[in-house]
Amino acid sequence: MSLRTVSIFSIALFALLALLHSWLLPFSADEAHYALYGKLLDWSYFDHPPMVGWLQSISLLWGDSEFALRVLPILFSALSLLLLFNLTRAEFGEKTAFTTLLLFISAPILQILPFGMIPETPLILCGLLNIWIVKRIINNDGKQISDWLLLGLILGAAGLSKYTGVTLAFSTFIALCLHFKMRLSRQTGFYLAVVLAALCITPVIYWNVNNDWISILYQLDHSAGKAEYSLQAAATMQVTQLASYGPLLYILGLVVIITLLKSKRQNKVQNKQINLWLIFALPILILFSFLSAKGRSLPHWTELGVIFMMPLIAQFILANWGTKGKNKGKKVLITGLASLSLLLTLVVQVLLTVPKIPFDDYSHPLADLKGWKEISQQMQQQAQPGDSIFIPNWSHASRVAWYARPLPVKVLDTRFDQFDLWFGSAEAGDSGLILLHASRKGFKEKSLAKFEQCKFISELEIKIESSVINYFKVYRCSNYLAAIK
Repeated sequence: MSLRTVSIFSIALFALLALLHSWLLPFSADEAHYALYGKLLDWSYFDHPPMVGWLQSISLLWGDSEFALRVLPILFSALSLLLLFNLTRAEFGEKTAFTTLLLFISAPILQILPFGMIPETPLILCGLLNIWIVKRIINNDGKQISDWLLLGLILGAAGLSKYTGVTLAFSTFIALCLHFKMRLSRQTGFYLAVVLAALCITPVIYWNVNNDWISILYQLDHSAGKAEYSLQAAATMQVTQLASYGPLLYILGLVVIITLLKSKRQNKVQNKQINLWLIFALPILILFSFLSAKGRSLPHWTELGVIFMMPLIAQFILANWGTKGKNKGKKVLITGLASLSLLLTLVVQVLLTVPKIPFDDYSHPLADLKGWKEISQQMQQQAQPGDSIFIPNWSHASRVAWYARPLPVKVLDTRFDQFDLWFGSAEAGDSGLILLHASRKGFKEKSLAKFEQCKFISELEIKIESSVINYFKVYRCSNYLAAIK
């Protein structure tokens, strides 16, 4: 059996396992948020461009269960993984491609991300297609107009997927400049690609024009806001990256980047291939390392950059693993890091597949997923005509809005968000149900003081075996005091 056959079988098995988890687990906050995008279609949204919502609207054609809405992202992820394998195989050989596939499968966080429709889902596919078409343009020396048109469509789709798609445009420009040099300005296809990409993102521009550019301003503040740089925040992010992607990818990724940036020994062909992947990986990794120093980064935001590094890490592993009597230290390092990463991945798989493993109260790793569906449906039954549901924190609102729909959900914090656009802000005199969610530190009941009167009506305790993992309280409140918001 060839490595290609084994690889395709592995991708299929990976997809089937993701489908199993899709059936077992309720929505995360992000998944519910983007599912609402699909229900409430628009040209764009406050925090992201519209692609993820448009894709969710397609999924909604065959059902609105968690499983139904996860089928399409799993197909996208499987297609991306197959494309990654084929791109790596074409450039570096079958062994490197298979090793790249194993690296993807061994990353703990990549056991979870593929079955949720998030902006990264279409962005990753666009990113890999972007590398493919740039390589094609370079190999054809820009002579095929159809290649340039495809480039424009891919970059446009990336821009419709996530604002960080701009890193792909930047990397593309650098790669083309390195190949064409001054000739790039004489490439008609280049200008066609730019125009076509710009036309593709007109829905985002149109929406922002009609909404005072709030999405663009939010992203600028998100990246260059007033928050001070913090070494502690940056270090915390790096530790999170280490745990999320596993020691093998994280540590070897750093080693490979440093080695390649310093090395002058590769032949020119190899250099071109390696440099292309680096050109696409580094801007993403550098951008979010910068943002993390301001406390504005999540581990999955670097996903595309990490995926771009995988073929290069795979090459490094094979180069230092296949030589006899040499590089013993590197072999030991690779073996140790691989073992730790596989152990972390196994732990994640057990947690996803066997949900009834007991933990101490409020310490279950999947606690945040549990109970939101039950409490939301409970409030649906308790609601009276004209009621809204009030949520103290915007990050908890999406699942309530999804599971309790069509009840309006209003967020009580001062941060402007998508819910203000969908349901409006809480106004003086508003009444309805307020949901409080317990953590290890207990309930934060200060939100009740924002109403003239609140009355406790129900509670819900979620347990695994004898351990409490989530606890909710519902109050009926009247006469919102907008003045103290």
